[in-house]
Amino acid sequence: MFFHQRHFDAAIDRLHSEGRYRVFIDILRNKGAYPNARCFAGHNGPKPITVWCSNDYLAMGQHPKVIEAMEEALHDVGAGSGGTRNIGGNTHYHIQLEEELADLHGKEGALLFTSGYVSNDATLSTLAKILPGCVIFSDELNHASMIAGIRNSGAEKKVWRHNDLEHLEQLLSETDPEVPKLIAFESVYSMDGDVA
Repeated sequence: MFFHQRHFDAAIDRLHSEGRYRVFIDILRNKGAYPNARCFAGHNGPKPITVWCSNDYLAMGQHPKVIEAMEEALHDVGAGSGGTRNIGGNTHYHIQLEEELADLHGKEGALLFTSGYVSNDATLSTLAKILPGCVIFSDELNHASMIAGIRNSGAEKKVWRHNDLEHLEQLLSETDPEVPKLIAFESVYSMDGDVA
């Protein structure tokens, strides 16, 4: 056994002993039957399950007009964007969607991201890098994507107790009033359902 293999094995054993070892569930959603799906775990074939944790909150991924538009796009341009925007350019459909979203919200522009995780990471890290000397104040129960963005910004961070405005105000009062500040929190905490 290679020397490093023992370290990897020990790390996996720790995950098991701490109850943090993850096995991702193998599922397929049932079109037209949201939130029902099929689970392929085990050897007895798929069994029916209910999936309440989908990001497809309104089941729009199964709406006939959405599926029709996707089929038209597939027949017109094929699958995939061909690369990142920096390399492959913008897909015209994405530009149209950004324009429609900006118009819907009465904004000058909109920007699509590949996921909520990426949008939180990119936004927080970019904002803090633009503001020289920025200090980020973060709720202790912020999502991992927000924590990653704060970490990637390189900015100083101060963490306040979850939903404790007095603690946040105390941390703010201890910080130079002239320093740029960014307060990061979730409107609804996805893991606990708490409202900020």
